[in-house]
Amino acid sequence: MISKRNDRIGKTILLTGASSYVGARMYLDLKDKYRTIGTYFHHPLSKRFVQLNLTSKEAVQRIFHELTPAVVIHVANYPSGKNAINNEEDFIALNGKSTKYVVESANEIGAKVIFISSQAANNPNDLYGKLKVTSEDQVKSVHAGYLILRPSLIVGLSPNTINDRPFNRILRCLEDRVKIAEFDTSWKLQPTYLGHLSQIIDRVILGNEWNKIVPVFIKEIVTQYQIAHDILSRFRVNVNPIDLHLRIPLSKDDVTNFEALDLSPHSYHEMIETIIGEIKNRKMFSFSE
Repeated sequence: MISKRNDRIGKTILLTGASSYVGARMYLDLKDKYRTIGTYFHHPLSKRFVQLNLTSKEAVQRIFHELTPAVVIHVANYPSGKNAINNEEDFIALNGKSTKYVVESANEIGAKVIFISSQAANNPNDLYGKLKVTSEDQVKSVHAGYLILRPSLIVGLSPNTINDRPFNRILRCLEDRVKIAEFDTSWKLQPTYLGHLSQIIDRVILGNEWNKIVPVFIKEIVTQYQIAHDILSRFRVNVNPIDLHLRIPLSKDDVTNFEALDLSPHSYHEMIETIIGEIKNRKMFSFSE
């Protein structure tokens, strides 16, 4: 069912994985700006979502030809290489083959494709990173235009607070009313604010500026421990450091294009304040439909 909202581009946006941590926030951010249809596989967060098995070429073709979206935002992927353990066949099907089917069907109907990739594409030393590289190459063959977003570790409130994502682990400490939590200090990272993804998409669609890769992260170097501490301490939860011996290199991506967008929040400190505000007003980050 298509929402009767302010339609800024006159056609439909199809958002795959709309029940996921990233996809649910994107749907929430975009649904009042565009005519947005979300898809799910097993567990719909909204009654409006359309069921779609992205690992079936025929199912993807049918939905694309039935809905004829102008833009497809492809979010649905396993979020980590850990998901490939004892699950390699399904992992390859979703993180690899589904992108191929999305691109082929998009080209059949003349749709643009936005792909949520990862900084792992810069370091394809595991199956997750290798499939991100392969998917990026496939997305570049979209005839009507493409946008590839490369986030780092993503933080920010989503309507999906259930999936085991780094930010949801922080949120769970509040929901479970823990007094002391532990978070990793070994991974030196540049965090991605979840809300920036839909902000960039909005800018690109309205500006009609396609065929580019945009790394999405704030330049300050922090750890998961620092992020958790800076958020949870405001809610009187103590956070202890733990060294998980993660050795993930910093991004080498040029962030000039990202910084030129001048998105809010601009800095790590502003991001933390924004997220604390989201947590305090979390009822605004749920689906009412």
